[in-house]
Amino acid sequence: MISEVKAVIRAHARFGILSHIGPEGDAIGSELALKFMLEQLGKEAWAANRDLVPPSLQFLPGADAMLHPTQLRSDEIEVWCIVDCGDLNRIGEDALKLLHEGQIIINIDHHHRDNPRFGHINFVKEAASTTQLLYELAPHLGVTITPQIATCLYTGIVADTDSFRNSNVTREVLEMAAQLLSYGVDTREIAINLYERRSLSELQLLGYVLQNAQISDGIIWSTIPKTVFHQTNTSVTDTERLVEELRSVAGIEVAVLFKELDNGKIKVSLRSKGRATVNSVARLFGGGGHEQAAGCVIPGDLAEVEERVLAELQRHLSRNL
Repeated sequence: MISEVKAVIRAHARFGILSHIGPEGDAIGSELALKFMLEQLGKEAWAANRDLVPPSLQFLPGADAMLHPTQLRSDEIEVWCIVDCGDLNRIGEDALKLLHEGQIIINIDHHHRDNPRFGHINFVKEAASTTQLLYELAPHLGVTITPQIATCLYTGIVADTDSFRNSNVTREVLEMAAQLLSYGVDTREIAINLYERRSLSELQLLGYVLQNAQISDGIIWSTIPKTVFHQTNTSVTDTERLVEELRSVAGIEVAVLFKELDNGKIKVSLRSKGRATVNSVARLFGGGGHEQAAGCVIPGDLAEVEERVLAELQRHLSRNL
């Protein structure tokens, strides 16, 4: 796989880099790290996403140069690199319109069980994060890890291991993280930006989530109606870490946060303490993710979606625990 990626990168000059809608630390970190890597090799590279870089990730080097897909000219791109995306449709409609026959797609992803290998070249394998795969790829390309690249790679690892708390933390992950520190990563800056920069509005939203949480049969859940987003002047991008607060409650197996969007759909975030595999439940509703952290977007009424997802989780827990 790596030899094929290396050959295509050597043979081409202009690259577009895309990831999934609602990007988080691993998606943005992977896009920016790959952009820096390609530019170091003398290539032209543009990174784009349908959704804006979340405020917690705007500190990343190169984040201010992230584009919207509509700002790209497809005829300038020879190769598309799609990173951290378990399904091609998850790059969004605007990005899908850019993909044309004759352009090569390199699929780089660590969702190895769910990824359908949609690329012409698929560097897809089990890893804690997609940035871990890029770290593996770098020496094969002859790339020097700079402080900027290291910061992006480390952020992806922190985000997708939940600060080294999930079961995907291995010796290799810790060795990679330790090595990245030698390249000049400021771990405190990353931690502050990811976890300690909540606005007052976000704290008020957290208060609502905790105050309205419910527990039943090993599941804790809370809901955010769209009216609450409007009242607190927040949006779904301000909710990324809230479900982890629910998971911290003792005695539960799964935490769920339901978020009502303005488009008639409900965004569902699922987290497991470890024994439940929430990505298998998310897949039933068209989503995906990791065994301990997954999500989906479901059309429908908030109460109805809540009932359906909780019923499926209860069935899952009764069968598997």
